[in-house]
Amino acid sequence: MTLNQLESFVVLTQRLSFTQAAEDLFISQPALSRMISALEQELGIQLFYRSSRSVSLTPAGRAFARECPRILESYRTSLDAAMLAQKGLRGRVIIGILRDTFDASAVRLYQRMGEEYPQIHVVFQEYSHSDLIRALMAGDVDAIINMGEALPPDELETITLRRDRQCAVVPAHSPLAKMRSLRMEDLKEENFVVMSRTSSLPGYGLVWKMAADAGFTPKVVAEANYVPSLLMLVACGVGVSTLTDSLEYLSQEDMVSFIPLVGVPLSCHAFAWRRDSQNPSLPFLQDVVRRGLSTDGK
Repeated sequence: MTLNQLESFVVLTQRLSFTQAAEDLFISQPALSRMISALEQELGIQLFYRSSRSVSLTPAGRAFARECPRILESYRTSLDAAMLAQKGLRGRVIIGILRDTFDASAVRLYQRMGEEYPQIHVVFQEYSHSDLIRALMAGDVDAIINMGEALPPDELETITLRRDRQCAVVPAHSPLAKMRSLRMEDLKEENFVVMSRTSSLPGYGLVWKMAADAGFTPKVVAEANYVPSLLMLVACGVGVSTLTDSLEYLSQEDMVSFIPLVGVPLSCHAFAWRRDSQNPSLPFLQDVVRRGLSTDGK
């Protein structure tokens, strides 16, 4: 059964005349007759009573005619959906995000995609800092929103969303909390609480790099798997740490202070994806990021 057969059947049910229906369809009357006969043979159903003077629907033909508009609409809807999917205007994109942070960039991206491309479904998946790029490289996600100083692999492209200031995170009761700014060397005598290697290898490595650049080795006394846990350890006075100012909202009841660190690189908050991605919806996501979210993309 073809679309032409169905459409021809519908026109014939309206005209009940092979001559008039053939004219409407811009085909010959014998061609229309053969098409309807082939449809009846394929279905195993007589659809029309025919005589030399008239054409009328059989009971089976009337029942089939009632369903044909729905069948044709379903076909057209399915075809439209397939064409949208082929163009990437209908589909799904999966974005990897950090599991223990609230990312306003992700919220804005989700909202704008809903406004501009409502038939592209955006899905977020949470990962640790260490697993975020790994998930992207493995193809588990289409893109990620990442933060950190480390440059992505050559296979990735990035759009910078913003650059965050590195801060020393100190207990509120510490004398360091009274400072307006600090240098990394001001912390050389302090105990450090850091993110664990397994949860945030970039964050762990950054502390050591900044300390090395300042000429000392950090005395790490505790590790945390989540940022809120790290902040709690700092608040308890176990040690100091370093985080970006974008995470200051996670501190509660003024128990810790974020003091800007001078003389250290800014942290890059970026949207990244694989160059070889085959998801046809991804370019529309990239376009929304470029137009609405990035501050100095590259």
